[in-house]
Amino acid sequence: MEPFRYHAYVCTQVKPDPEAPSCSNRGGQKVLEALRAELGKAGLAEKVQVTNCGSLGLCTRGPNMVVYPEGVWYSGVQVEDVPEIVSEHFAGGRVVARLANQDPAALKAELLENRHEALAKLKAAQEAQGK
Repeated sequence: MEPFRYHAYVCTQVKPDPEAPSCSNRGGQKVLEALRAELGKAGLAEKVQVTNCGSLGLCTRGPNMVVYPEGVWYSGVQVEDVPEIVSEHFAGGRVVARLANQDPAALKAELLENRHEALAKLKAAQEAQGK
């Protein structure tokens, strides 16, 4: 038995480089706050656990949100999209297709490529510092 019907993770990661693409630079915190408020207004706060999280790996397409138990990955979520996500997904059980990543294989490939690039940058930075 699950304590909540849904669990939504919203990326609010702040990166050390303020110029780097990130969900925080694109309004992730505002999306998180709007989601919590909208769930409260809809009477769904007891059914949906909302958690802020670090990078989901799609920084150039943020703000990003992942909803479980389905494992739906939403990208480019704006505050204006939150009422639709709440009414369609959380109240109605229907994925908001225009925001959802529809191709699992392409999503995984992009995530792996982004991870590879991030690790390469980290390694280069460490080598430059003589570590």
